[in-house]
Amino acid sequence: MAKISIITISYNNLEGLKRTIPSVLSQTYNDYEYIVVDGGSNDGSKEYLESKSAQITRWVSEPDKGIYNAMNKGIAMATGEYCIFMNSGDHFLSAMVLEKAAPELDGTDYCVGRTIVMDEQYASLRMPPKSPTLRFLSDNALQHQSTFIKTQLLKEHPYDESLKIVADWAHFVENRYVRHHSYKSMDIVVAVFYLDGISFNQPKQVRTEFNLVLKRLFPNGLPKEKETKEQKQELLTAKVAYKLERAMRKSGLKRDLKILRTNALFSAIYTYVR
Repeated sequence: MAKISIITISYNNLEGLKRTIPSVLSQTYNDYEYIVVDGGSNDGSKEYLESKSAQITRWVSEPDKGIYNAMNKGIAMATGEYCIFMNSGDHFLSAMVLEKAAPELDGTDYCVGRTIVMDEQYASLRMPPKSPTLRFLSDNALQHQSTFIKTQLLKEHPYDESLKIVADWAHFVENRYVRHHSYKSMDIVVAVFYLDGISFNQPKQVRTEFNLVLKRLFPNGLPKEKETKEQKQELLTAKVAYKLERAMRKSGLKRDLKILRTNALFSAIYTYVR
């Protein structure tokens, strides 16, 4: 089975590292390496990394030029067949995740699992589409915390550091629909992702960068695709799920064990009570 490179990037997020690193080090699957790229933090992160250095394959703590510069640093250090980015604050669902995922890493360029997306009150189960269309991706991103990517692909085509927020999304769109690299969805919940990052807090900037990338890649507009019934359903339910999540969070309602279900494959939304 494949050797996996787990990469964590962080900057002044000590509490996030304390959530992420134990989830990596607890994995029951042994054929992995762990790389941490810290941006020269001054909040105790460096000292924490030093305390874990015997269990971390490689780590650096030095200034960088942003999120994707740090991710590219991690890629340059990676020696596994696949990379997955578990950035500070996010974590694997359980200690068994890599053991369950490894048999699925069959040479496909992008292997994408499910993600639990969390905020203070709610959680959403994000399920990757079976066959994402460009129309789907023009409004939706895959969760990189649950995406295993062939390391060779990342080394040949690193992330675009001119983008501040959506370079991982742009990487998938270009390599899937321009270079025709392979994709598969996996029926495994890989990661828990917390909605406190830059992409969630700057939706206008995300939309601006989405449009910039789409215009660059498809200057004549998105090519027409013949969508299956399943693909149309995935697109519709992604929109419904997004609107429902926003409405729930905006309302501030707390309903113990209240489960709201879409008819869809993409997302089941429920109240999370700490």
